[in-house]
Amino acid sequence: MRFSLLCALILAALLAACGGGGGKKDNQSYPPGTLPESRAIQSINLSPSSVTTGTVVELSATYTNPGTFENSTKFWKVSGGTLSEGAPDFDMILREVADVSGTSSSLSTSASRIYWFTPTTPGSYKISLKADNASLDRIVDVTSAPVYLEVVPAEDDMMIVRILGREVSDLYQGAFRILFNPSLYEPLAVQPGPLLGGPDDVLFLGLTNQVGFVPIGITRKGDVPGVNGNGVIAEALFGKREVSHAPRALAIAGFELGLHIIRDSSGEPIWGE
Repeated sequence: MRFSLLCALILAALLAACGGGGGKKDNQSYPPGTLPESRAIQSINLSPSSVTTGTVVELSATYTNPGTFENSTKFWKVSGGTLSEGAPDFDMILREVADVSGTSSSLSTSASRIYWFTPTTPGSYKISLKADNASLDRIVDVTSAPVYLEVVPAEDDMMIVRILGREVSDLYQGAFRILFNPSLYEPLAVQPGPLLGGPDDVLFLGLTNQVGFVPIGITRKGDVPGVNGNGVIAEALFGKREVSHAPRALAIAGFELGLHIIRDSSGEPIWGE
């Protein structure tokens, strides 16, 4: 009996030394509410912190013990918009293969930061992050961007779609996408608006040969300040592929301002208020 008791005591000591018995290993599941503080996600971070429609936000996270999650696979998910491991730039918006393919509402990655292509509609959206046994949600209010679309009926059943700036400050350049339904409309022409200056003041590119979107790029020339105020940045003329008997209001609703990037004279992004 003494031998059995001694064996039991030795086994108990070994289990305690190895973290057995009542201990928890880092790679095992924890019941809800019992995750050790050293393995917690403290916050989901956004840059910029003020989020507007149709733009790009950098996402990252703060951990109680960063080293624990450094090489972990992180599962991100958003209830609106899409996610990407790479940040977009002007070329991505303008070039032919720039249809933001490869993005989705969820993303698994070991990268420490990713990019959120925000929704084009204002509202409250949820960002979720899971890493190992830790998880965290954050609700984000997405407000209207300082640029927006105006759709105006024109002659011969055509549509003029304008990109306008709303109380912009030091606006120097921008890259935009006008999204449209290619089964209903076809882009016919694109031209700059007067807000950033006349023909001698700007460089402009607008393409009408893409399916479902019109990419537009515009910038002021030289070492000059950006512009302030309200006005038309660019506009596109669309023709209808077939005459529709739908109410005019429904026809006007067929356009949307997609991904855009606007910058000031220092090259910094303009995010709005």
